[in-house]
Amino acid sequence: MTQKSKVEIKDSTAKRIGWFIAKTIFYFAILLVLVYLYSYSGIGGAKFIYKDF
Repeated sequence: MTQKSKVEIKDSTAKRIGWFIAKTIFYFAILLVLVYLYSYSGIGGAKFIYKDF
C-alpha cells in the first residue's frame, strides 16, 4: 500500500465517522424537540371535563 492510499483511507474513515456523529446529533435534537412539544401540548394532562355530571 502506498503512502497516498493510506492517507486517503484515513480521510475517508474520518469523514464517515464525522457524518455519523453529525447525523446522530441532528436526530437526537429532533427527538428532543418532539418530546418537548409532546409534553408542552399537555396530552394526557387534562382531566375529564364532565366528571361532575
